[in-house]
Amino acid sequence: MTGASSGIGEATARELASRGASVVVAARDAEKLEALVGEVSASGGLAIFAKTDVTDRESVEAMVGRTVEEFGALDILVNNAGLGLSGRVSELRPEDLRYVFEVNTVGPLNCIQAALPRMGRGGRIVNVSSVVGKRAIPKVGGYCASKFALNALSDALRVELAKGGVSVTSVYPGTTRTSFRENSRRTRDEKRGWRPKGVTPERVAASIADAAEKGPRDVYVTLADRLFVAGVTLLPGLADRALRSWAKD
Repeated sequence: MTGASSGIGEATARELASRGASVVVAARDAEKLEALVGEVSASGGLAIFAKTDVTDRESVEAMVGRTVEEFGALDILVNNAGLGLSGRVSELRPEDLRYVFEVNTVGPLNCIQAALPRMGRGGRIVNVSSVVGKRAIPKVGGYCASKFALNALSDALRVELAKGGVSVTSVYPGTTRTSFRENSRRTRDEKRGWRPKGVTPERVAASIADAAEKGPRDVYVTLADRLFVAGVTLLPGLADRALRSWAKD
């Protein structure tokens, strides 16, 4: 479980452990991970932590190796680590965009390639994307692009692994009430416009845990998320017009 030090990842680790899974929580903040493991253990769950930087292949290999060493197998990979980026496309700094792709797209790729040789039939890969990986919105185009790319990898991988019995699920949360937005990289001090209130990370975590158990193709957290994606897919021009107000300063 990557990106487990806060928000959706932290909530998902708790949810998976409560359902009886042996959980490896991974992120860069070892202190937060250690506290989370203590909390899970106190609640009767089983968890260990591995300080991991998903952009560093050696770090990812070490995380996967520790998982197999401790538990004997790796059955489920949840790619949740992610970083936001706000800014108009015309103003994005290339170095920021490259780093966000390293975290949001190359990071999951590193984890997938490290995990697959240890994953047998019945294994599951869960990639946490976003509804804005289905339809880009103004002032976060760089972040959206990284999630579009993750979706493309997921779609290709799903077909490639079908005969081997490993499923690939894409989860598309909408707005979630976490510190993700505050921790995003910013090109300027731009305002991103109105956003819906969103759901709790625990609700997203329940959807991710369901995906880990059942292995469906796509998972939307709320009906509104599903309807948003359906609407902007069927009526892209109308969506463009509706989103113009978000592009205003």
